[in-house]
Amino acid sequence: MEVYLGPYLAIKFEEKTSRLISTWKSNPPNDLAYRKELIEHLHIAKNIKPCQIIWLLENLAFKVDDVTKQWVDENISEPIFRAGFVGKNRDGFDQVAFVVGKDVLAYLEIMNIFQENSSIGFVPKYFATEKEAINWLNEESEDKDGKADNHSLSVNFKGIDDNGKVVFELKSQASKFNSTVNLFKTIVEQNSFMKNNVDKYSSLTKREKETLKFIVIGYPNQKIAVEMNISLHTIRTHRNRIWKKLGITHIRDCLKYECFFN
Repeated sequence: MEVYLGPYLAIKFEEKTSRLISTWKSNPPNDLAYRKELIEHLHIAKNIKPCQIIWLLENLAFKVDDVTKQWVDENISEPIFRAGFVGKNRDGFDQVAFVVGKDVLAYLEIMNIFQENSSIGFVPKYFATEKEAINWLNEESEDKDGKADNHSLSVNFKGIDDNGKVVFELKSQASKFNSTVNLFKTIVEQNSFMKNNVDKYSSLTKREKETLKFIVIGYPNQKIAVEMNISLHTIRTHRNRIWKKLGITHIRDCLKYECFFN
């Protein structure tokens, strides 16, 4: 039964399964339109009180900024989560499923809302197809004879498109969708970090880079001194210069530079 048909969002309710299905029909043009549709979803969810929610993101390519991520967490996700009508699946996830759209980067932004900004413990799950999401909500498994456990990831070069952009094809087991997307997310984040910090990294001397590599691995100063065959005082000097050149104040910031060594 259709309960809402907005300019960008359509919402159906399946009474038998107590499942709300929200589909982005088209891409909202701006932040205001995006928020308005989410507010409609919130009102409907609070009125109907479904046990399960599916978001179909196939047509969504809207890039969510950090301010909007926080707004969604506080004004949409938290009220639904706190109301308590959405159940939990047997694997511990909340019964909210997101089905990926064609724009993977936009999809990663949606994932970030819950993985980075959520302070309420709301844990949805992500799927490659609507069928998989429904099977999960129905607590059905498509794994047959353990075949889905063999996670083979392949990346193929597909050429250059009409806009001069390089095209790659990534293939993985559908049952490993979450881990594959998270791997892709890590690659994108590392690539962005390297672009933004390559000048800082390049400012390090050869010995400072070597010291940084050992720090990233987790070696203490004394072990680094042994590995590099230099004094403990010199290691401390290298560390101080690394911290200053990279503009960092904590070891966790230093660990972000691991991508330069992979």
